[in-house]
Amino acid sequence: MEIDDIQESKTFHQLGIFCLDGSGSMSKEGEGNLPLADQVNLAIREFLSYFKGSSLAENFSLAFITFDHTAKIHTDVTPLKEVDDFADYNPQNNGHGGGTNIGNALTIAQELAEKHLNSNEANNLPHDVKIIVMSDGLCQAVEHSIKKAHELKENDKITIFSTHFKIRKEKDDGTKDFLIKIANSVNEYKTTYSEDDLRKFFIASMSAKKKMDRMD
Repeated sequence: MEIDDIQESKTFHQLGIFCLDGSGSMSKEGEGNLPLADQVNLAIREFLSYFKGSSLAENFSLAFITFDHTAKIHTDVTPLKEVDDFADYNPQNNGHGGGTNIGNALTIAQELAEKHLNSNEANNLPHDVKIIVMSDGLCQAVEHSIKKAHELKENDKITIFSTHFKIRKEKDDGTKDFLIKIANSVNEYKTTYSEDDLRKFFIASMSAKKKMDRMD
């Protein structure tokens, strides 16, 4: 499945769930003299502009979850074409700024994913879910988060992608290894350093090929 494939009708329904780190460290200044959280906002908005232009756009829905030590829904499951291009996707502006607990975001993502996969539509149309996790630093609830990720990955219709969005000069504190464990495999992980890197990661994750079960 490629973003530039030509389809004349809806042939699948894929849900992309973005889990965006809004912890206090996301206020650090990154490339372009912009805080990391502001770069996330730009990356999401540019991703939306690009992805809505796909000939496959009608096959996608999106949801956005923001988190620090707590997690909340920023945008509930919405058809891609109806997602607000002009919304504020800065994850800190959704009531965050504390520590980091990715497991809480994955718990909400699991609820949204299961609802999508168990919908009436899924009886007649292939459904799958991609969960995209972005964090700038080490999670403070490692065991809980890895356990939740493993639960999600037991479902072959769910794929988790992850990225460590970091400042180039910073030494890795173990976040990379942790986020690789969160993802389905090392191939679904990428280190990103800029708004442009992040936008490309979002696009590549949602465009990645996924084998989907054929319906009888």
